[in-house]
Parts: sequence; C-alpha cells; structure tokens
Amino acid sequence: MGGIMANPETYILDLNGKTRPPRSSLAETVVHDIDWFNANRASKRRFDPVLGIKGVVIHATAGSTSGGALQHWRTAANASAHWIVPAEREAEHGRKVIASVYEARAARHVRDDKSNRAINGGAALINHWTLGIEIVNRQDLDDYTDPYSDWQVQATADIVRYCWAKYPNLRWVFSHASVDPRRRADPGKQFPWTKFAGLVTAATAPPAPLPLVNPVPDDDEMADDSRQPCCG
Repeated sequence: MGGIMANPETYILDLNGKTRPPRSSLAETVVHDIDWFNANRASKRRFDPVLGIKGVVIHATAGSTSGGALQHWRTAANASAHWIVPAEREAEHGRKVIASVYEARAARHVRDDKSNRAINGGAALINHWTLGIEIVNRQDLDDYTDPYSDWQVQATADIVRYCWAKYPNLRWVFSHASVDPRRRADPGKQFPWTKFAGLVTAATAPPAPLPLVNPVPDDDEMADDSRQPCCG
C-alpha cells in the first residue's frame, strides 16, 4: 500500500473543549463467563469508578477471532479488556460488540508502569483510570492483509462516544502504542485514526444501535485462534 503511513505512537485524541454527545446505549452482548473475568482478569479500581475514568485505550488483538482472544486471556495471559469489536468473518460483525469485563472494574490491558507525559499528566496505573477496547485484527504488519472494516471503526467510535457521554471526566482516547511503544504497535499504522477521531467528535449522535436478536455463541462455537493478543 503506497503513501506515508501513520505512526500509531501518535494516536492521541484530547476531547477537552469538544461537545460531549448525548447519552446512548450500546449494541453489545456479554460473555457467558464475565463473572470469571471480573474475578480473575480484572481488579478493583484504585480511583472512583465513575469520576475517576479519564480515558479509553484502543488496542488490536493480533488474532483472527473474538473467541481466540477470550480463550487466550482465560488460559495463557493475565490480560483482558472491557469490550471486543468482532472482525468481518464473525457472526457478531455489523451487529454488536462483546463485553468481557464490567466497566466498574479495572481490566488488564496496559502494564502498570506505562505512561505518556502528553496523556493525563503522565499518570501511570492506566488500567485504573481507563476503559479498554480490543479490535479483532491480525496485525500482520509486515504483509498487511487484514484491513479494519468500516463497521469496526464506527463501532469503536460508538463505544468511545458511549463512554464519553457517561463518564464526566473522560478526556483522553489513545492507542496502546502511545503508552508502550517499545512493546506494542497496536492498533497499527493502518488503523484510520483521523477518520475514527472524526466519528468520535462528530456533532451529531451516531444512529441508534440495532436491537439485539441472538445471543453470542458459546466460545467453542467460535473459531479459535492461537495467536496472542496484544495487550498486557
């Protein structure tokens, strides 16, 4: 793909001074074992679970399916996120995102010692003052063949708008790469950050989500993927 690629380390959106969107709901479904994730892959927040929320972190899974990411978190990684945005090949794509940790809990998606002086005054312990979104994407950076779908970008923006409307002190939206550049590049140079930021800050609210019809399939019905997700 030609042209100059973006640098994911610079993906930082400061919402200060922007018009906060109206409250909205999410088209989401909850994993069947969310209580296990809350107990084993999340922690009590060190800051107020409403007033203490200052940001949202954007990740990519480095895998092919939501089920693969969830299974990896269960069995091989002390990691998690609040939401997963499914890929085009998944039944949930175009309909709903997947919630895997309660918003009131601190999911484990960024290492505790990581920070960026340009974000929230350089505060560490990012998990405790943010919400985490994982977008299913292979992150095959050497031979890029897995572009983000328009729906994935819109769904991620919708989650951020939902959070922005709900949490009065939320100001920062930023990439995993911006706070851990030596280890992580997600969501990657191909993620359309400028388009995404425009969707987040759009003056008009996004269309109301479609109602949920079918529950998310059990994880053994989802295609598994052995590749490790990016977070943690």
